[in-house]
Parts: sequence; structure tokens; C-alpha cells
Amino acid sequence: MILLIGLPKSGTSSFQFLFQKIGYKPYHWNKCRKYIGTMIKNNKINNKPLLNDFLDTDVITQMDVCLNYNNNYWPQIVDYKQLFKENPNAIFILNKRNPSEILNSFKNWIVNKESYYKRIFKYNPELITNKTDEGFINFINKFYIDVETYFKKNINAKFMSYDINNDTIQKLTKYIDIKDFKTFPKKNVNTKKVLLNKKNNTR
Repeated sequence: MILLIGLPKSGTSSFQFLFQKIGYKPYHWNKCRKYIGTMIKNNKINNKPLLNDFLDTDVITQMDVCLNYNNNYWPQIVDYKQLFKENPNAIFILNKRNPSEILNSFKNWIVNKESYYKRIFKYNPELITNKTDEGFINFINKFYIDVETYFKKNINAKFMSYDINNDTIQKLTKYIDIKDFKTFPKKNVNTKKVLLNKKNNTR
């Protein structure tokens, strides 16, 4: 299993495209019309392995959900240690992007008239103490350092950080057969405002 544990707006759609093209069956944000984050959260509440519903899954490219008070959970932020302990043989990829670019994308991604930026503060206020642009950027930088420090101590972990703007696709070959891909695909590169279809939850 391959698990992306970076933030949304950090190449998750690009990784989804890549993994589909090289023959994996990846899930991005939802599985069978259910939010992956909510599924994992329910497993946590019921004291089940976090990925209990994903035993047949090759890849999860985005596992968080942040839509409303009933669907808000960031397992890759609050439970990445548990994810590793329960799945020590999985490949963990910290997909990274410049925090300022993530900030802009969060502000531009609109769902039900609320930006991602406003939603993370509203529905998960415990994650970021300083609810400003500076606080958001500092939060991302600290998250990157915390994850990399943790996995560095676990020398047997199959882990890598992958900066979607600065790393070459060949870096992935440490753990993944990327077939004939020569460059990392770039999907959703435009940071224009996008509306979520409330009826069918397509992105």
C-alpha cells in the first residue's frame, strides 16, 4: 500500500493520475462515494485499525476531509504515527509544496461558499493555534519537520519526502516502478476558484 500523507493542494490529483496510469487502483478523497477521512475517523472511534476499510487498496492519495462538522478529520496530520505503526510495510510519501502556494490554493478552493482556508479553521480549530496566514504557513512547515523527524528515527520505514515542484520523478523509483514516465504529471495546476457539486460531491 502507498499512502500520501501531505496536505491537499500538494499534488494529490497528480499522484492520483500517475498511479492510475502505472496500473494501481488509487483512491482520492472518497471511496465508493464515502469520504475517506470520515471512514478512517469512524474506524478510530470504534477502535478499529484506521485503514480497516482499505485492506484491498493499492494507494490513498488524499485521506483528509474538511467539509462540515460531521466530516472533518485529518488523519495524515494527527494520526500519521498510528498509520505507520499499523501499516509498517506501507510506502509513505510526504508530498510537499511551498507553504505559500498551499495557502493561496486553500483560499481559492471554494466549497459551499467556504474556502478550504476558512474551513480548516472552522471545523478543525485545534490544528492551527494562530489562525492567520503566517500561522498557517508556520503550521505547514512544522508539520513537514515533525513528519520527517519521526520517519528518520524509524530507519526501516519506506518513507520519502517528495517536493512536487523541485524533485524529479526519478526519486519515486526508490520504491515505485514509474514505468515510462519521465516527468511528474501536473494536474489541477490552475489556482482558480472551483465549486464543489454539492449534489454528487465531484471535484
